[in-house]
Amino acid sequence: MKWFFAITEKTLANDPDHGFIDCIRVAVRSARENTSLVPHMVFDGNPCEFTEEMRKEGVKVIFHRIHFYEKLKLAQEKQKPEWPNYMDTAAGAFMRLDLALLEHDEKFVLYTDCDVMFLKNPSLEFCKPEIFAACGQFGQQDYYTDMNSGVMILNLERIRNDLPAMVEFLCDNFNHISGYDQELLRIFYNSQWSPLSAKFNWKPYWGTNADARIVHFHGPKAPASRNLLNDHHYREHDPVFHTWRHWFFQNVAGYGVYVPVWEDFLQKSRNAYDGSVESCASFNLARE
Repeated sequence: MKWFFAITEKTLANDPDHGFIDCIRVAVRSARENTSLVPHMVFDGNPCEFTEEMRKEGVKVIFHRIHFYEKLKLAQEKQKPEWPNYMDTAAGAFMRLDLALLEHDEKFVLYTDCDVMFLKNPSLEFCKPEIFAACGQFGQQDYYTDMNSGVMILNLERIRNDLPAMVEFLCDNFNHISGYDQELLRIFYNSQWSPLSAKFNWKPYWGTNADARIVHFHGPKAPASRNLLNDHHYREHDPVFHTWRHWFFQNVAGYGVYVPVWEDFLQKSRNAYDGSVESCASFNLARE
């Protein structure tokens, strides 16, 4: 099965507590060791050392910017001008919708966020949803009331058919949706998606699960979780970090199990590719 994830050049330079470059390294290395997935990275940026590293790791790199970037940017500027940095995240988050324009050979594909770790082969070929399939976000059975788009099986034919209407709805109702792909999908499809078991999108704040296929560092990423494991007072007075601290302390033991596993995969990745990641060149905004 083809597996897709997406990232933007700007996001790669995020703060060390996110550590997206290392998150991707772990996702790819764990997928190579534990799954039969075929990895694809959709990258909003120019070729750089990191994209070359991914290519050498067997990842197909697709350079692409969401086709409705300018239309969405205009909607944000008109309806939510108080969100000047919105497009920094949106350019990557909405990439999963554009997979319908990039992939034409397969009807069903796996999409994940970058902050995942594969512990077992997900073997999701059985899953053929009418629209898409996804797990709950904060609750293990909240498939419909609190859907999380961090792990999805997408029916690309259906998404391709709905995409023009979806983009139009998003831009016309941007002020109401007030979010990214997840909020759009919840409103547009109104709980008509298919449920996935929590083992395919397992969160460390739920504890450990011997049957977990995909562990998703939703909320506190692994680098930040390591800092919290080493020092429970880490950034305790930082309001920006409050939510991550909240979810970390829901189950410290879960992070105590999964963070070292994540670190082992990271070390294997670094050993396999002994190169330093240079900053990507400035991205030319005029894209096809």
